[in-house]
Formats: sequence, structure tokens, C-alpha cells
Amino acid sequence: MKPHYKITNYCFYFLVLLVSAIVIGLTPKNVFGFDIFGYYMYLPLTFKYNDVTIQNYEIINHILNTYHNSETFYQAIKWSNNNWVMRYPIGLSVLYAPFYFIVDVFVKFTNYPADGFSKPYQLSILYGCLCYSLTGLYFLKKILTFFFSDRVAALSLLSITLGTNYFFHVCFHAQGAMSHNILFALYVLVLYFAIKWHQTHLLKHIISLSLSCGLAALCRPTEIICVLIPFFFGITNWQSFKNKLVLLKKYKGQVILFCFLILCIAFIQLSYWKYASGKFIINPYGASNAGEGLELFNTHLLEVLFSFRKGWFIYTPLLLFALVGFKELYKSNRVLFTPIYIYIVINLYIVASWSCWWYGACFGVRALIPSYAVLSIPLAYSIQAIFQSKLKIIYFLILFLCISLNLFQSWQINKGILDTTNMSRAYYFSTFLQTTAPTFEQKKLLLKGKFESGEELFTKQDSLTHTLGFSANLDFETNTNITQLNYLNDTVFHGGKKSQITSALNPVSDSIEVQYNNITTKRYTWIKASVWLYSKETPTPLKANFIVEMTHKGYIFKQKLIPLTAHNFKQNVWNKLQVYYLVPDDLRSKKDKIRIRFQNKSKATIYVDDLLLQSYEPINDKSVF
Repeated sequence: MKPHYKITNYCFYFLVLLVSAIVIGLTPKNVFGFDIFGYYMYLPLTFKYNDVTIQNYEIINHILNTYHNSETFYQAIKWSNNNWVMRYPIGLSVLYAPFYFIVDVFVKFTNYPADGFSKPYQLSILYGCLCYSLTGLYFLKKILTFFFSDRVAALSLLSITLGTNYFFHVCFHAQGAMSHNILFALYVLVLYFAIKWHQTHLLKHIISLSLSCGLAALCRPTEIICVLIPFFFGITNWQSFKNKLVLLKKYKGQVILFCFLILCIAFIQLSYWKYASGKFIINPYGASNAGEGLELFNTHLLEVLFSFRKGWFIYTPLLLFALVGFKELYKSNRVLFTPIYIYIVINLYIVASWSCWWYGACFGVRALIPSYAVLSIPLAYSIQAIFQSKLKIIYFLILFLCISLNLFQSWQINKGILDTTNMSRAYYFSTFLQTTAPTFEQKKLLLKGKFESGEELFTKQDSLTHTLGFSANLDFETNTNITQLNYLNDTVFHGGKKSQITSALNPVSDSIEVQYNNITTKRYTWIKASVWLYSKETPTPLKANFIVEMTHKGYIFKQKLIPLTAHNFKQNVWNKLQVYYLVPDDLRSKKDKIRIRFQNKSKATIYVDDLLLQSYEPINDKSVF
């Protein structure tokens, strides 16, 4: 231990004990839930069941019925060759692997089933990820001590860990087994080995750097931008740029090895895709959910930074100090300024370009957590400047309040007081510093959103706060907008004098399809869709459906099916099917379309008439700001 870094070391030991105590003491009932289930599935399916493409779906049914990992098996998609392909990248499974193989040996000596999902496997993966988290903090401590005094390094380490949403996502609800904090650790290693290689030019450091970059990209492909850090390291002007090219040329063997190792790591994912789908490059995440993805020309930067839904500076205000620290970083250490500044700008742009910019159920903008490894440098320069300021007491008080607020809100979200998805400004201030569960009246202040639990019900309260803003109908009386004229019928009809026949020859009716921006300008809307149906026969249950869905460039997402059953359909009379549908508020484009149609896969002939699509938009559209 370096005596002049005693405070930093003690702070690190404190954080190790604190984080470990929370992770071990608050272990969730099921570590392999939801997204983590998808990240982890590669290992047991490959090494336990020898069925990574899930030819025997009973394996999945058994796991879900036994461990209740997820309400649906959204973690994989059935590809065109009938193989199942995992939605999530393979990178976390690669990092989970050592702990999987260790526990797989020892579980045989316990009373737990060696099925890949029992409690020993869950704990091994969770505690293994805790090791990765602590490794990240250890190397972050080392980086800070390269450039800063003991007290600055210590306070910076505490601030990043306790003053940001990193703390929640490393400690609670098995979030530590997600990609974000592991990527934080990998980014720390990228920064550390970039510094070490530029100091020494040793082969071992370029190998470590390439492994860190490659694994980060294997966990999340967009993290390949981490290579910007070593590439722009040391570049301060045009001359230093030319010097950097000379340096890379001098060590071109190491540079080639760096690139080769990254490609080798990438080949792990590519080879899995080739094996499972028949193609080296596919997008299973996008294929399974066309409504969510990267939209580089439709960013949500203001929402990501300042919204009360998930705004970065609302829920992690401490990092405002890091932004101020860029000025000090520029003045004091331009060698680090260029790579950090370029990476932060590009990373923030990419994160803000994801259509679901609030990134689901989480605390703050979890997609930005990996960047905290890099932001720790300007944050430390900001803290260093505070120590030299005449107003340091005021600044340190603000810093202390930011850390305290983060810890308290981490507790609030852990207790369900803060909502993980649909926070609004009104709800935020209503529950500010609250220690009791939110009331029913408070919950009314939440946003309407994609991830609301339970069935979508348009309540009496909704009818008072929404108004009819758009209506379109298809009654088959004219040929306009009708593509299947041969199947019109003028003997059986509900309204007017015509209906449309659906049967084995014409299984899908004409549809009503409208762009979202032609329906409403509001953030979200309720769709009320209905259709009238008639048949002299009994349709086979679940073989005929009224369908409400969204489409993005022709690809369907959020499809809702209302099947014909004995409860909603009678022979020889006209039957009305009606459904309410909440349009998701993370549309990739306002040009995405809402479509309603009727599909008949039964052997019965079913007459369709009077399709109706209505939009009930909020009178007062709650802003995310």
C-alpha cells in the first residue's frame, strides 16, 4: 500500500464491503429473470442440454414452469429455418462462463438439481459478476491515483460509486448481472490499459487492451466505439495526430494483433449466428421487435438529459460536476481530454438515438453507466478544482447532497416508491423524499407507457381525460381503399349493402391502416377498434382473430389478437368485437402505422363489415419533462 494513498485505499475497502454486503444480503429470489435469462441461456443450452437452437421446446417450458424466469419467452426468436435464435448478444455468457463451469462441478455434491438454473447456479453467476464489479472499482482506483492526490482520488471513487445510478444497478435486484456494470468494469480496463500501453508500449498491455475492447463489443455491439479511447489517446493537435500515426506504424505488429484479437472475439458471436440462422450477420433483436431500435436521425437528447422520466441530470445530478470538469481536464491534461471528449459525445448521441430512450425498467439512464468509467476523470478534475476554490464548502455541500439524494432514491426505487418506467414531473415531486408506499392518487400522476403491467383497460377515468381525435371506418360500400373486390358480398351485410367474405380462399380482410402522425400529435393515444362479424358456421377456436397492430417499415410490432370464441361469437347473428389498444410511446418514427384487420384461418366462411378505428388522445398530454 502506498502510504500517500491511504485514504483512497480505505475508501476502496469500504466500497468492497458495502457493495458485497448488499449484493449478498439482498439476493433476489430469482437471479435469472427476464433479460438476464436471455443473456445466460447460451451456457446451459449449449453445455447442459446440447440444444442451443432449441429443437426441443419442452426444455424451455420446463425451465419457465419451474423457475418462472419470465412471463413469456421473449428472449429468443424463431428464425426462418425453424431454429430459435437468442435476441441478446453472447458476450455476457462468455463472461459468465467461468462461474458456470465452477458451480456445475460442485452442484453435483448438493441436493440442488444440476439443471443450470437452480440456486447454486444463480448465486455463482451473481457473485461472479460482483467480482467483475469490484475488479472495475479496483482498476478505477488505480487510474485515479495515476493523476490525482489521495483525497481527490478517494472522493472521486466514492462519488462515482455512491453518487450515481451505478450504485443501484450494481447492488439491487440482481442488476449486477446485467450488462451495464460489467461494461463499466470493461471500460475501466480499456482506459487503464490504454494509459499503460502509451506509457510502456508493452505487448501484454496491447493484448489486455484488445481483450477489453473485444469483450465490451461482444456484450453490446455499439460499444465498439470504445476503440476511440486508445486511438485518440495523446492527440492534442495536428502535429500530435501525425505523431500518433508514426507511433502506430512503429508498433504495427502490435496494432495488427490488437485488431486480430478483436475480430477473433467478434467471431464468437458471428459463428453462433451462422450456426443458428445460417447467416454470419443478422439482427435478432430487431427482428423480434421491429418497433424498437437505433434511429440515428431521430434522437431524444433532451429527454435523455433532462426529462423526469429518466433524465440523466435529474436522477444523477452529481455528474454535472463531471461536465464542469471538462474545462479543467482541457487545461490540465489534453492527452486525456481528446479521447474522453470524443467518446462521450458519440456515446451520448448513440444512447439518445435508441427509440426506447428510457431503456425500460431501471433507475435513471442505465445505458450511460459504462461511460462513468471515463467520466470519472473529468469528475476528479472538477473535485480537484473544488479543493482549491474559496467556495469549496458550498461545492462540497452540494456534492454531499447529490450523493445523499442518489442513495435515498436508490432506496426509494428498491422499495417501489419511485417507478422504474413511467415517472412524470408531478409524480417525482409528489414522492420526493417520501418513505411510504405511493397512494392510488399518486399513481394516477404516472405517465401512460409501454410497460404498464396488466391488461390494457380504458377506464372510466380515462374516458374523462381523453377525447376523440380521429376516426376512420371501412364499410365496404365503395371500392375506395378495398383491394379484394372479388370477395365483396351484397346479400349478407351489417350496415349499408355490402360486406367482405373471409374464408380459406381469402383469409385476411381489407384493413384500416393509418400513420401515427396523421392520427395525433400527442405523445401517446388510445385506439378503440371494432369490427362486425357474421357466420352460419362455428369458427374453429383460436383460428380466427381480430388484429390490432403497429408496423415499422412493413415489420409488425405490438400485435394484439382478439380470438373468436364461444363467449364473443354466436352463429347466424352479427357479432361486434371491440378492443382498446394503448399505442406504445417509444415509436421509432411518427410515420409508424396503426393497422386493424380480421384474419380467418378457420374452415368457416365469415362475413366482415364496418371496421372502425378511433383514436382517443389525452386532453392534457403529460410531458416527460
